[in-house]
Amino acid sequence: MTARSLAAAALLAAIAAPAPALQPPTDRGTAGKLLAPFRTVVAQASGSTVRVRCDDKDAALGTVVFRDGFILTKASELRGQVMVRLQDGSEHAATLFGADRKTDLALLKIDATNLTPISFTATEKTSVGNWLAAVGPTSDPVSVGIVSVKTRRLNGSDASMTLNNNKGFMGVYLFSEEDFKGTGAKIERIESSGAAGKAGLKADDIIIEVEGNAVTSRLQLQESMEAYRPGDTITVKVKRGEETVTKRVTLTGQVGKKSRGDIQNSMGGELSGRRTGFPAVLQTDMVVEPKNCGGPIVDLEGKVLGLSIARAGRVETWVLPTENILPVLKDLKAGKLPASIPASKDTK
Repeated sequence: MTARSLAAAALLAAIAAPAPALQPPTDRGTAGKLLAPFRTVVAQASGSTVRVRCDDKDAALGTVVFRDGFILTKASELRGQVMVRLQDGSEHAATLFGADRKTDLALLKIDATNLTPISFTATEKTSVGNWLAAVGPTSDPVSVGIVSVKTRRLNGSDASMTLNNNKGFMGVYLFSEEDFKGTGAKIERIESSGAAGKAGLKADDIIIEVEGNAVTSRLQLQESMEAYRPGDTITVKVKRGEETVTKRVTLTGQVGKKSRGDIQNSMGGELSGRRTGFPAVLQTDMVVEPKNCGGPIVDLEGKVLGLSIARAGRVETWVLPTENILPVLKDLKAGKLPASIPASKDTK
């Protein structure tokens, strides 16, 4: 089937099917009818797509980039024991070869050979309205949709690098670096219903250590907290006057009233924890669940334009474009970007 006839078939199916048909099929009904024309489109790339599992739970998809066991995936979803499931059903323990904070890419290594690596294509000729498919490890695409905004740099709040629903919170407000100059992060006030207050932390405490790692600034503390999830229990050491006090803090989700935009965005399902701060994105109207990010995105000719990097809105999935992947992949493979996977935490 040619790209033109495939597009026509997909458009007819889309007109006949309701909006939920854009999501993965759960039966052989309208969803399957919409996705069926795209099976030939994803066929080649699906052979390079794997399932990434963390602590026995589906965490992300992975994309084979070198035949000797190297796999790219979404870094912020990794924690605990990481396994990779290949299409033949075999599971392999994975080690983190390196990670890049800016792009949220991680390079995993498994003990396997003769894998089929992906081949990337630049997005510069991709136009608004072009059909795309999110590739999974099966014959069906994970989702289909169109390009809603061409590759662009992010700005405003989208350019800030934060973890949202996947980040554990202590419920503290910190003095700025200008207000407090010293070693550690000084607490300005405590959220009344937050984890820190329940653990016995107080205003004017200076956080100097988290899980045995020294805290030297407010920014460092904020970045370190991105490794933890709601329910994790962490050891926090603070300086209180002349004393040093150690507390066990069980983290919560973000405390406080959600904005109207946050509520509307989350109505269609869970969003990615890390969904901002990327160097550039190709914006689509696909619905790709967070656990299915990290896989290839292809056009109607099956060319891989990048990786699905975040579900950023109700019907908005962002693609990290090839142009931003290849330079980072080179540095990851060269061992220039080491990193560590957060260990599982005691949640009792």
